[in-house]
Amino acid sequence: MKLGIALLVILSLSSPAVAAELSAKPVSHRRIIAGLEAVTIEPPRRMRGKESEWDHEIQIALPASYATSKRSYPVLWVTDGSVYFELAVKTVNYDLRRHLPEMIVVAVGTPQDELREDGKRRAYEFLSTRAFAFTGFGGELLENQLAARKAAGEPPMEGGGAGKFLGFIVDEVRADLSRKYRMADDHALFGDSGGGYFCAYALFARPGAFSRYICGSPPLHGGNFELFRMEERHAKAHDDLKAAVFFGAGEAEMLEKNIIPAWGIVSSTARMAEILGLRKYPSLKLHVRIFPEEDHASVVPLNLSWGLRLVWEGGASE
Repeated sequence: MKLGIALLVILSLSSPAVAAELSAKPVSHRRIIAGLEAVTIEPPRRMRGKESEWDHEIQIALPASYATSKRSYPVLWVTDGSVYFELAVKTVNYDLRRHLPEMIVVAVGTPQDELREDGKRRAYEFLSTRAFAFTGFGGELLENQLAARKAAGEPPMEGGGAGKFLGFIVDEVRADLSRKYRMADDHALFGDSGGGYFCAYALFARPGAFSRYICGSPPLHGGNFELFRMEERHAKAHDDLKAAVFFGAGEAEMLEKNIIPAWGIVSSTARMAEILGLRKYPSLKLHVRIFPEEDHASVVPLNLSWGLRLVWEGGASE
């Protein structure tokens, strides 16, 4: 697998005067996803954060009862929205409809007409540090791949924008949408691969910004183990971590014939889960699944469906 493709798999993300303003595209108000006629799919919107260099596409799905009720709904926030929005809507409203409360789904991602930039954007917005790799054998392989990319004249892949991207989602997108839609104070974050890393980053960077975290196949060793240092700093400063957290990965991610095993997805996921379990935080509800025989692509729907079921055990927050 070429480096550009491998990094895209792993690290998938107007004028300043209207930076925080949403604008709808001229498309139909309704779109049918997997036969879900009762679900309302709002027109996709573009939004550029105050500290962002590019637009994001915001996609919103309202549950079947939204138009006939006055109550507020929990919200599932989906990163890599250009890829996972329809999967999330189908999973929430069809596959798991008897297991979950009705909820609003909001996806944030690269606009469809700008997907050529997706790998670069995801790398920057999902990783909390500028550097990708980490010390050790896997890190050396990744550095070699990055060097080959540079030698081929390809654009550099750098992280470091996770803090800005988290602020964009919580302080700008959520603030704007909550004025228009009836959102309960019960927010879940889902991300896979690079988005799974970002999900874990959000857990430690802004505890309480979300109630539930579904971190799929996260390469947690990335950025030279920065997330483990963030976890340690949190543990020194706090005696609790109030959240429902799911970590999932595929067993076959350890043995794929590409660069994915170099990220240490399974090993770093297991290490983080063990550390959090040993902390014995009284309010942390921790769930972990390593799915037999599933690889980096095939495990995504399992990470989402199992993650949703487990973090919503006991129903929505009061």
